Amino acid sequence: MDARVRSCLTPLLTVLLSTASTLIGVALLEAQNVGRVGAVNQDATGTPPGNAARMLAIGTNVVHKERIQTTASGSTQILFPDTSTLNVGRNSSIVIDEYVYDPNAGTGKMVASVGKGVLRFVGGQISHTAGVTINTPVATLGIRGGVATIVYPITANYAAADPNVANCKGELIVGHVGSSTIRNSTGSTTVRPGFATCVTGPNDPIPEPFRVSDGLLAQIMTNLTSRPGQKGGAIDLPTDQMASRQGLGASTLPDPTHPPGTDPLGYVSIFDGGNDIAKNKAQTNQTQQAPPPDPGCGSYCC
Repeated sequence: MDARVRSCLTPLLTVLLSTASTLIGVALLEAQNVGRVGAVNQDATGTPPGNAARMLAIGTNVVHKERIQTTASGSTQILFPDTSTLNVGRNSSIVIDEYVYDPNAGTGKMVASVGKGVLRFVGGQISHTAGVTINTPVATLGIRGGVATIVYPITANYAAADPNVANCKGELIVGHVGSSTIRNSTGSTTVRPGFATCVTGPNDPIPEPFRVSDGLLAQIMTNLTSRPGQKGGAIDLPTDQMASRQGLGASTLPDPTHPPGTDPLGYVSIFDGGNDIAKNKAQTNQTQQAPPPDPGCGSYCC
């Protein structure tokens, strides 16, 4: 090739390759979006893979493998396209390991890992089909269509709230709606609504579930709900149409190391916003979908 031609083509090829690389990067970034922040109060941050931590705000995209963290005054709610929600309480850390959802088929998979704190999962469409897996340092919780709260580690406040928890160490799992299955290397136990169990370690037997006291539930809500005067909230849950339009959860992500678990139905949000309540949504049956948003579609529009 003539030297003059080569000298002309080289800058052009560089520009084309750079542009292609940028477009690919943008496409990959968009494909990673798995949900959005529906409510947030005070100090809650998200740290996407390879990026610095950023303050969360209503409408912020949450991406695959992002770490969500809250301080002693922070709390947040993550909304997913299948209408699942994760309510993350104070002093918590959780990673969204995997989220795949096909709104046309109503199927998908969700995996999350809890590092510490208190988390309430409210099941959406995915949990009615393939189930949802939540991993902790001591056990794996499988949820199919249900609602459950996880506390890790168990602190003195929880131990003082219920005699059954007084000698518990490690992790507390509370069933609210449907049933959930907790498992570790020693076996598995099903937790029914209104019951709880604690898991000391990954190689320790899981005790028989006990009935939850009002005191324990009150302590959990203290750490899940916002403090007086804090504000935030989202009225509309995402719909299948939003998921399809935005490509949320459309990409196939790697399979988790633990399989999904088992068992049924939905619960609610937990934020004081304005005059006491931001928004509480409850599912009344396993096939109910959130109502379509108004034409403005709020914070879910691109």
